Amino acid sequence: MTKIIFLICTISIYGLIDNAYCQDNTVSSNSVSIDIESVDRDDKQDEESDSNKWQKIWGEKSRDALLLGMWSIHLRGTGEYWKKDGGSNEQNHLFGIQYYGLTAGTYINSHDDRAWFVGLTREVYSRKISEDARLGIGYKFGPLFGYGDDLPNVGGMSLFGAGTFGITWHGLGIDIMIIPVGVITGGFRIDIE
Repeated sequence: MTKIIFLICTISIYGLIDNAYCQDNTVSSNSVSIDIESVDRDDKQDEESDSNKWQKIWGEKSRDALLLGMWSIHLRGTGEYWKKDGGSNEQNHLFGIQYYGLTAGTYINSHDDRAWFVGLTREVYSRKISEDARLGIGYKFGPLFGYGDDLPNVGGMSLFGAGTFGITWHGLGIDIMIIPVGVITGGFRIDIE
């Protein structure tokens, strides 16, 4: 079930990125003749188009912010909120910061151990919903310490990656993260301008 949810989320994110940024790459059916110079030009345009796609997927640095509080739901069905085999801590007490496209912080993981993270935070899509509200879609990834043998690691260091969806109103935000190991988190953000 977790793999299916992850696959659906990944396809949805790709679809949003592709629709938002790749609509200008349509092929014209009005071409009648082909000459070598136009083929060379088309090849260069294709290379530039591929480069632009990767730049758009890479995204922009996320806004500078203070990250406060985090709650998680484990899709495997354990924890406080599912009330099944309760064993996963789901009130994570996150404290972190985002600055110039980097993120770092600490929280209490699902095994009640202190975890630390540092990494990149990128925004691939941002849209102003109203005068004071904004929607952002992006991702975070980097090294993570504090899980021991619960996650694949080398010397206690694991890697994390997550898709992020955020809504901001007057500089206060709510972020939802989808982590491919079957965890969905929610937390608060205060943008620093």
